[in-house]
Amino acid sequence: MKLMVKIYQRNFQDVPVLEVVEEEYRYKKVPLVVFYHGWRSEKELVLTQARKLAAKHIRVVLPDAMNHGKRLEDVSSIPSFTFWNSIQGNLSEFELIVGFYQKRDLIKDGKIGVGGYSMGGMTTGALMTQHPEITAATIIMGTPNLNAYAKLVRYHAKNHGIYVPRDMKMLTSWIDNYDLNLQPEKINKRPLLFWHGTVDERIPYEESKDFFDKIQGNDYAEQVAFITGYKAGHLVEPPLMDKIANFFEYYLW
Repeated sequence: MKLMVKIYQRNFQDVPVLEVVEEEYRYKKVPLVVFYHGWRSEKELVLTQARKLAAKHIRVVLPDAMNHGKRLEDVSSIPSFTFWNSIQGNLSEFELIVGFYQKRDLIKDGKIGVGGYSMGGMTTGALMTQHPEITAATIIMGTPNLNAYAKLVRYHAKNHGIYVPRDMKMLTSWIDNYDLNLQPEKINKRPLLFWHGTVDERIPYEESKDFFDKIQGNDYAEQVAFITGYKAGHLVEPPLMDKIANFFEYYLW
């Protein structure tokens, strides 16, 4: 019997989220997945993915990142400054969100999944470096190599005559502590699924694929999988959403 998936609006301090869960499981212990939207997107735009996850008897929480959705702010003219600020916000608020459900004993067997699209995928890789409590994760059209992406943005800005402060790398130096490419051993045998399109015009396919190729053969990477979207751009189609839902169902239940 198919259960009714319900959507509840919540606020964790100043963080607006949607909680998506089958009505029968709202107050029961089930696995938790925190799923992050992309740049200039918002939590409502990942509801299709959330519904597919919730249909697997998983509680899904969709936060609005800083500067997005209900927290929308103007974007700084300094390239990627607001982007990195948004990711940093996601990282700082993760424990606030998870802690709410931990305190109420609503997470079955401590099973916590994290995933996201684009900027949300980059958030996911960063969280993997500091949160061993994460059980499984998906990085969808996002790069785990934060420094490579930051360098690429600075390079393009310089080539187009756009102002970037000389100390931009220092201003975003926190990235080093959250760059999965610099500490891939932090994966620590956890299930991690990548998907990236070969003609992604926003985040280069090579940044994800090169990372995956580099870590192959290491014990810590034995449960890392990579799906290539041949001739796919920066877009998630419903069949991929189903794969993501199946991945979390398999590893969280």
